[in-house]
Amino acid sequence: MKTKKKTSKTGAKTSAPKKPAKPAAASWKLSDLEVSVSCDVKTEGLESIFGAAYLMMDKAFVSLSGDRAKKVDVVLRPKDPKSVEPRALAEEFLSDLASQKVRWAVAKNNLPIREFIAEQAVLIANGTIAPASAPAAPEPAAEELTDDQRAEIEKLISEVESEIKTMNEKKIALDPKGIKASWEEAQENKAS
Repeated sequence: MKTKKKTSKTGAKTSAPKKPAKPAAASWKLSDLEVSVSCDVKTEGLESIFGAAYLMMDKAFVSLSGDRAKKVDVVLRPKDPKSVEPRALAEEFLSDLASQKVRWAVAKNNLPIREFIAEQAVLIANGTIAPASAPAAPEPAAEELTDDQRAEIEKLISEVESEIKTMNEKKIALDPKGIKASWEEAQENKAS
């Protein structure tokens, strides 16, 4: 006896959500010691396959073979078979492959923007075009300071000099024999 599946009001069939499947363009074979993943270059992209294989090199020995234009076989052999199972390596490789595929797609889409930015930087460096933002106004030179500003600067300098002199006098009072003095300070004291 056949049973009908329930359909929603729109007529579409309802079903339980499925687990994310491995990419259709990649298939893998599992053995006790290694896993072999076969990737379609046209679907996955050669850069993505190489990038995912590179990311696996800390956990597994990676071997690539096949035709760069059609299909590449990636063999992953765990460096430490006791801690990493080949099945886990395959799943991680396929996850990295999906990430690399997105990464390279974004890079290809942003290529015109990166080229434009690099071109503008070269033109600005050569002086062909002026930078987009105007340079900040230069600070006034010492000749342009007002008399009040000059007086304030001289007052601050004299205060700092008196503080340094007071600190040096306290230092001599705390260490009259110069035991804590550095080698440079001891040489200065001998010369004076």
